[in-house]
Amino acid sequence: MHEGDEISTIEGLGDVEHLDPMQAAFVEHDGFQCGYCTPGQICSAKAVLEEIRAGLPSHVTKDLTSPVEITDAEIRERMSGNIYRCGAYANILKAITQVAEARP
Repeated sequence: MHEGDEISTIEGLGDVEHLDPMQAAFVEHDGFQCGYCTPGQICSAKAVLEEIRAGLPSHVTKDLTSPVEITDAEIRERMSGNIYRCGAYANILKAITQVAEARP
């Protein structure tokens, strides 16, 4: 299905000395506890921003004739498939929002 496609994993985003902005934001906002789901959360968060910037609507997109706005509702909807038990949802939202606001 994805033969020949480039697939990025957490290992491809950055390293200890050169964190990807999303990795750094998760650390800054304490967007994790045990770390088990963190790689998937970070990769999904990056994909969420790519989808929004590409203009792909979600179930909560209000205006399909305008560019998709990066809102809390959009981020929550697009991250809703990532389930975890740690309760860091609010901090993850802050991390994603920070990265979204930093990039044009």
